[in-house]
Amino acid sequence: MKQHPQSILLAVLCIGLTACASHRLHVVPAPIKAPATAPVAIGKVSLVNSGLGFVLIQSREIPAAGTALQSRAIDGKQSADLKVSPQQNPPFIIAEIVKGKPQVGEVVTK
Repeated sequence: MKQHPQSILLAVLCIGLTACASHRLHVVPAPIKAPATAPVAIGKVSLVNSGLGFVLIQSREIPAAGTALQSRAIDGKQSADLKVSPQQNPPFIIAEIVKGKPQVGEVVTK
């Protein structure tokens, strides 16, 4: 029995395609990132006492003592980290300056 080269080529091609079809690509989905929460403005810096390390913030809400806050310059960049003090006198909050240099008039966010 004489085999034709075309028949052999066709058989090899069919086997190869069958093998390729049985292997599926496993696509790993990219992890879903939680959207970054935008800072929420709660007030403005009314007074800065760098010597004693605190600011007075006029605010429409009074966060709990120990709450982390940030002061932001007019361009939105963070200028200082603040921490709410237990001493409060609504509508004013006293906050310790943790780091940075807050300025009067800056927006305070949490």
